[in-house]
Amino acid sequence: MRRTWLTGLLTGVIAGAAVLALSQGLHAQSGAPATGRIACVNVVNVFNEFQRQKDLTEELTAFQDKVNAEDAQRKQKIDAEQASVDRLSIDDPTRVERMRSLLAMQIDYKNWRDLKKADMTREIALWFTRIYQEILKATEEIARKSGYDMVLYRGAFEPLSMDPEVIRDQIRSNHMLYAADSVDLTQTVLDKLNADYRAQPRVKMLYSPD
Repeated sequence: MRRTWLTGLLTGVIAGAAVLALSQGLHAQSGAPATGRIACVNVVNVFNEFQRQKDLTEELTAFQDKVNAEDAQRKQKIDAEQASVDRLSIDDPTRVERMRSLLAMQIDYKNWRDLKKADMTREIALWFTRIYQEILKATEEIARKSGYDMVLYRGAFEPLSMDPEVIRDQIRSNHMLYAADSVDLTQTVLDKLNADYRAQPRVKMLYSPD
């Protein structure tokens, strides 16, 4: 499949931003010293297996297919007009006007692409925020009910490159070195999120104009 700006955006969002944005948020909240019972949650795993996120990805993929189809049609029209203008004689009285029309089509195409990209970037950012807030709320409810005073972010260390600086930064950002399975609330949080979400009617999540 041809790689597009939305494909790259999705890849970055699903595979990368969850690790960076979500983990930093929970790291910030876990800065206070422990004073009681402590648990942990792997936020990335919760995010990836949350049914809302999966449904959102389906909508994004369908939107990408629609944008790709319209993109191909627009480019085809521009290419056809470009070829037609190129065939005109330099003395053709319509040449100047046709060139101006072609330029207007190219400008409109660029503006359309930029607008679609901005729309989807905004939509994805908003939904990442909403999903993260849902995870925080579910985690807080479970922690309060189970008597935990603090819930920390839990992540798995996997070197992303052989660059020592990158590995060092990863080690520095990995604040939890060990947690027993008995204090890992990942599955409990995920089960609550999915149960609450599936109990609601399925509604369209993307509000980007067509």
